[in-house]
Amino acid sequence: MLERISLISKLRRLQLIEKAVLALPLLFSFAAFGVLTSSSPVYADEEKPAMRIQISPVENRVTLNANEVNEYTFNVDNTGSEGYSFKVYANPYSVVNEQYSPSFSNQNAHTQVSRWITFKNDSGEYSQEATYSVEAGQRKEVTYKITVPSDIPGGGQYAIVFVEAIPKDDNSGGIRTVSRLGLRVFGRTNGETKESAEILNHNMDSFYMSGKIKTNGTVKNSGNADFNAIFKFKVEKIFGGVVYEDSKGYDVLPDTTRNIELTWEETPAFGIYRITSTLNALDQSRSTTKIVLIIPVFMIVILLMLLTITIAWFIILFRKRQAQKSKLII
Repeated sequence: MLERISLISKLRRLQLIEKAVLALPLLFSFAAFGVLTSSSPVYADEEKPAMRIQISPVENRVTLNANEVNEYTFNVDNTGSEGYSFKVYANPYSVVNEQYSPSFSNQNAHTQVSRWITFKNDSGEYSQEATYSVEAGQRKEVTYKITVPSDIPGGGQYAIVFVEAIPKDDNSGGIRTVSRLGLRVFGRTNGETKESAEILNHNMDSFYMSGKIKTNGTVKNSGNADFNAIFKFKVEKIFGGVVYEDSKGYDVLPDTTRNIELTWEETPAFGIYRITSTLNALDQSRSTTKIVLIIPVFMIVILLMLLTITIAWFIILFRKRQAQKSKLII
């Protein structure tokens, strides 16, 4: 009789544990729902600053022939709330590492064009630096010329034209913030041109727990002129249908190596996709296709918990049936 009571008590405990185990997935589901539906912060619109510069275009690609002089123009728009003066001048344009951090002071054989640029002031005279004024909501057209000497190297030439606002209280002490924008000048001379590209690597991960999906590669330019490396990115569902597609070009300067990447900015929090990444540089091409899984950490934790719960439930069910068999035998 005591054994029978003990078996009944054991069965009741197993039933209570089983109910608690079966209720856990529902609790985890509510927790996951709370994470996925959490609200995002809202930010107020920024006020228009007193001084703000906008230039157009932001790049000029030119042909440089020996002994030629050519004029070009660009626009400076005052999109701030007050008028200001600004100055323009040219500096060398180069890069210092594979991440392409720009340098505006290093000079080499490919930055000589920065010395050939002069600017037309309001008196109609050309000089290495010129100053202008522009009122709020107005536009100022700036004219500059490139005077190419007779002795020039072959390949590419690179400079940057800076537009720098002049603060009204320029004589005040302390820290001074300078508003400055640049227009890149990419030149190609009529000398001997050598183009040479090499794709050193091309990578893409297959598994993400957080962050955005990206593909990256490294391209080397051993020639004397720049070229444009093209990255293409195509995201498809496993069973067909394009979800996202993008293509972007990256300038690679002569005698440099550039690490470049393309990112899927709207990467979802969860999914599985077929992704094709293609990198082209002159006559070189690399392409890879991978099945990419995106699963956040909290979902991995939930899946592991559900797996543990399932195993525990089977153990409880097995013991319950064993107890019932023992009861029938008694």
